[in-house]
Amino acid sequence: MANYNMQKPNHWDGGNQHPFVPFKNDYQQRNAGYSRTQRRNDFVKHSGAKLTKYFPKSGVNAGVEQFLVTGWRLSNKELISIKAVTTSKSKESDKGWFGSVAVTFTNTKTGQTSFHWGTMEKKTGKVVINEMAFVMNPKAKNGGYAGTFLNK
Repeated sequence: MANYNMQKPNHWDGGNQHPFVPFKNDYQQRNAGYSRTQRRNDFVKHSGAKLTKYFPKSGVNAGVEQFLVTGWRLSNKELISIKAVTTSKSKESDKGWFGSVAVTFTNTKTGQTSFHWGTMEKKTGKVVINEMAFVMNPKAKNGGYAGTFLNK
């Protein structure tokens, strides 16, 4: 087994790799900037979403399958918590979308809340609020997405 903690030989010229030298000449790779793993570790996630299905035990919707999409978004260094839940007013369309989904936004720093009505796709849990151009998608890569969308 090679000892990689050895001193460099006196005749080392730094350019050519000699076959008897027990360490890898990776000077260029180490000093070229970030490595691939460092760039991957520097990635900071700014939003996320998750879909949960449940059956309430009491209330108007007792025993009826309900859908809850929870999400979060960083906005100006403030965390916005988002909850979208189907209600007794939520009716499923022929194409698999629920109308009248209650969506609540809460700023965790200030405590300010706002309420909006949206629509939800039953199969994927995607929630859309047209008046805000906002979408929550739990099936998006890297743990979901919550943010704005563009109408084209």
